[in-house]
Amino acid sequence: MTDPILREINLQANDVSQIEWINSNNETIDLIMPSTVYPPKEDTALIEKCVSNIGLGNGRKLLEIGCGSGAVSISAALSGWQVTACDINPLAVVATKGNSELNKVEINLFEGGIDDESESSFLQFCELDAPFDLIIWNLPYLSPPSEGEPRLGPLEDAALIDRDAHEGWGEILLKKMNQNPRLLSDEGAIYLLHSNNTRGNLLQSKWRLNGWATRKIADSDLGGGEIITCFSAWKPYQNKSIEWHDELDSTNKYLLDNKLEIGQCVVTKKQTAGRGQRNRKWITREGDFAGSWVLDPELCSELIGTLQLSAAISVVDSICSIINRPLASTHWTQCTKLNDLGINIRWPNDVWDTYGKLAGCLIEGRQVGDEQSIILGIGANLKGVDEQEFPISSIREICGKEFSLEEFACILNSSVSSLFELHPLAPYNYHYKNSIWQLMSNYLSEGKSLKHGHSIFSVKGINDESELICHDGEVLEIISNSFNCNWE
Repeated sequence: MTDPILREINLQANDVSQIEWINSNNETIDLIMPSTVYPPKEDTALIEKCVSNIGLGNGRKLLEIGCGSGAVSISAALSGWQVTACDINPLAVVATKGNSELNKVEINLFEGGIDDESESSFLQFCELDAPFDLIIWNLPYLSPPSEGEPRLGPLEDAALIDRDAHEGWGEILLKKMNQNPRLLSDEGAIYLLHSNNTRGNLLQSKWRLNGWATRKIADSDLGGGEIITCFSAWKPYQNKSIEWHDELDSTNKYLLDNKLEIGQCVVTKKQTAGRGQRNRKWITREGDFAGSWVLDPELCSELIGTLQLSAAISVVDSICSIINRPLASTHWTQCTKLNDLGINIRWPNDVWDTYGKLAGCLIEGRQVGDEQSIILGIGANLKGVDEQEFPISSIREICGKEFSLEEFACILNSSVSSLFELHPLAPYNYHYKNSIWQLMSNYLSEGKSLKHGHSIFSVKGINDESELICHDGEVLEIISNSFNCNWE
């Protein structure tokens, strides 16, 4: 077997190539490519397109980790971003420097990566230009070769292969960001591109677990079952802190009565007059979660009819983060894998498992003149199984681990932000219907039917307004409210 290091050294003697790369703005970027520098490919084009879709940089600061040929950094600089870039491959740094000069843009460059602990470390260089408005990284996402399988040279490996260790590069970056929050501006975001391997599919769950909102921006099918995904991560609602109370009558009522900013979350340890769907009393036991959020009316106008079911998805996503499973909101196929835990959504607003109700969601609004307030309330049962007017299950039991009320509030806040915040660097995804329907199907697959008035219906689907498409054996009927409805 050829020695991979010797092979890579020999590659350096090869002539460099020169290519013309067209970005998503149809601009031609001239690139000179050394042999061991990663050339622009489908993943390069995907993350460049995600950056381009934001619009002009207008002097905002962008950091690219792993710049390679410099294609994405140069494209961003052409769009008005103030770019800092780095790579652990010294030839990539040289290539990016030469290519930026060739394309007449300025890029602040340094050699290094996020695991660099030397005096000229990643953090020391980054802090000179921080805070950044956007940090991007086309992660080295290929799985490490098994023992005995051929390897590339160390510089090529660094561009393509994820770490052999327990934690991947996406998780190492997460640690760095948590330790150094000043690297990102309050309204900033991080774009990470990953593959749909096991580690990649879990990456958003890892970031949610650590208090970050995440949202898939775009993906691309490379064929052969390989899909690459770019997602955005940011601190929920400009890093607003959760407002805690020892006791409130109702968290929804508190936010309706006190005009607070969009994204403000209030949580109480004891709720004395909580209510659910159909004005039912919501009993909040000691240790359970009761909290509410001020939602953006602009977004709510686009999600009329789907708000409560989307909120239910945020609860399921939080459970997925805790148990280290891919998020339900990322793709409907991830919801089928929750059937082994019995996790399901019961229309119009509840999350259940096999043994009882886990959580309920309630949207309430108030109009005063031209001003509209829309509040999302979520109650979640964290402690043991109980029996009230319906059976109650426990999120701690289904997760099989202990976590505090404060930890759950942080994770759920991240998931609510992920599904409901209008963030300028995280284009909104309205396509959660398939995930909602699959989680409903987890329950309906048990042969359940809906009693509405005096009729018994089988549920065939859900429309864009989250109304149930039902059939009683003779006629099709659309059911839009839950009054006089019971599951049998």
